[in-house]
Amino acid sequence: MKVTNRKRIGIIVCLFLLCVCGYYLIIADTPMKGDGSPSDTPKIVKQLDKGNRGGPVEKETKADTILVYVTGAVEEPGLYELQSPATVKSAIEASKGLLPYADVNHLHLEDTLEESTHIHVDFNFQGSPEELLRKQNISINDGTEADLQKISGIGPKMAKKIVDYRQEHGPFKSLEELRQVKGIGPALYKKIVEKVRL
Repeated sequence: MKVTNRKRIGIIVCLFLLCVCGYYLIIADTPMKGDGSPSDTPKIVKQLDKGNRGGPVEKETKADTILVYVTGAVEEPGLYELQSPATVKSAIEASKGLLPYADVNHLHLEDTLEESTHIHVDFNFQGSPEELLRKQNISINDGTEADLQKISGIGPKMAKKIVDYRQEHGPFKSLEELRQVKGIGPALYKKIVEKVRL
C-alpha cells in the first residue's frame, strides 16, 4: 500500500504533538526551585540514635549472689554460688567443711568475699581444725554489739539484747543460755550456735 505525501505529513504532525505532550507532562512532575527551574529531589537521611536517649534508663542492680571457688583441704572443692554478702566461713561451710588437719591459721573467716574469689585451704597436719574454727567464732561474753552483728541472723536490736542480758546477769555460763535472751527462739539459736563461743 502506497503512503501518500498527505498521510506522511499527518503522521509527522501526530508524532510531533505526542513529543510535545510528553515533554510537558515530564516538566509538570518535576519539583521546581524558587527560580522556576527543575530541582533534584531532596534526600531524606534518617539518623539512628545511639542508645536510648529519650527512653527510660534501666538502673543497674547489684547481684544478690556471687560465685566463689574453693579448693584445698575442704570436703567438696568446687565453684559455689553464695548469698551476698558472703564470708570465708560461709564458703567453707558451702564446701561441706574442712578436712582433718586443714590449715586455717591464715584464714580470716569473717572476711567478706567478692565475685570470683578463690579460696585455697592448705594442709598442715598439726592441731585440730574444729578447735581452730571455734577460736575464730565470736565470743558472746567479750564481743561488742558491732562484733555480734557480724553473726548471720543477729541484727542491731538483737545484739543489744545480748549485751544487755550479759550486763544484767553476768557472763554467759553456756551457749545454751543464749536461749534465755528475749527473741532468741529455737530456730535462731540453731542458726547462730555454731558461730559463737563463750
